[in-house]
Amino acid sequence: GGKGRALRGRDRQPEEEVIAEDYDDDHVDYEATRLENLPPNWYKVFDPICGLPYYWNMENDLVSWLSPNDPSSIITKAAKKLKNSLGSRKDEELDPMDPSAYSDAPRGTWSTGLPKRNEAKTGADTTAAGPLFQQRPYPSPGAVLRANAEASRAKQQD
Repeated sequence: GGKGRALRGRDRQPEEEVIAEDYDDDHVDYEATRLENLPPNWYKVFDPICGLPYYWNMENDLVSWLSPNDPSSIITKAAKKLKNSLGSRKDEELDPMDPSAYSDAPRGTWSTGLPKRNEAKTGADTTAAGPLFQQRPYPSPGAVLRANAEASRAKQQD
């Protein structure tokens, strides 16, 4: 009956997931890129994790939620690049393009300019890039303390 069919459908899933995870170029919207007359090297990309389109400059790996032609767009370094460059900043002055330069947003993620209501609605992490995406949600401080206590108790038993 119907059970066998459900199993077959489930067998097909892993392939689809692999395709979905490989979103380097697949999500570039070439049609929109052409229609919106973007500056050289800018592409419109659909973010599969938070379900929003954003703009990506292939040349220097900059990203923006609004079209680079939009006067209110905030153009920042892609999140994966940010991690590497934070430690190597020569001076601790805030980058004028960093959202935290003109708000109390935490430094570091290029999604800080996003409206917060989207996060609440989808529950998705809007940082949308590998390591940052997996780091959350954070464990509660209580859970951390409990884990530490158990670890030290285990040591004492030896």
